[in-house]
Amino acid sequence: MSFFVAVLLAADALSLVSAGDKALAARDFRDALFAYQDLTREDPGSATVWVKLGETYARMGHDLEAVESFSRALRLEPRNARAQQGIGASRERMAALAPPKPAADAARIASYAPSQRETAPSQPEMAPPKPAVDEAGARERYTVAVRMINERNYSEALTALDEALRRKPGYAVALVARGSARMGLLDYDSAAADYSAARGADPSLASPLFGLAEAYRALGQPSRAAQLYREYASSPAPDVQSALRDYALRNAQSLTGP
Repeated sequence: MSFFVAVLLAADALSLVSAGDKALAARDFRDALFAYQDLTREDPGSATVWVKLGETYARMGHDLEAVESFSRALRLEPRNARAQQGIGASRERMAALAPPKPAADAARIASYAPSQRETAPSQPEMAPPKPAVDEAGARERYTVAVRMINERNYSEALTALDEALRRKPGYAVALVARGSARMGLLDYDSAAADYSAARGADPSLASPLFGLAEAYRALGQPSRAAQLYREYASSPAPDVQSALRDYALRNAQSLTGP
């Protein structure tokens, strides 16, 4: 490679760094992502470049890709503090956004099965039956959707979750999962709507608060996101995890300051 070609490539890399940094500061995550992706092709041996790409992925809610980028940085520079912190934060967020297992619903299944006592002899024969709730079918569709989300097959996951919610309207964990799928598709407004619906369907869950915080952060509403992170951190709900509580508090502080 000639000296002049090397100079041109270096100038191009500096231009990409500047463009990516400016876009990131302006919360234009898509343009920042494009710039940093180009940088990884220009300078694949730079740990700093991979860290910047990972941080952009993380802010867009693409934590699997963020983990991959941070891992590349750590292979190049094992003691890179930003990469270590970033990969830890992304893994924590992935755990938080993973749709909760519906084990807690098991205790409520019986409430949907009518007992013989509930049928009064004087009940009018022509009374329309209540819509049946297909617990098993809803759970099966939910389980399939969770697997699809883990495989990043978000569109098909939405179809499965729509069916789960038809079989069991107000199925809170399915609403949380659908919010996560919409986050994967960058449909943040719809994700926020699903998390809000899950919050109303089962106020005992804290995961909708975390999901809402992530959605509003992606929508560029840091104050609202910080408030929701704090609500999650202070929630007495049993699904709040101590590590995620700390992570939510760190996010709230980074968005609004001390």
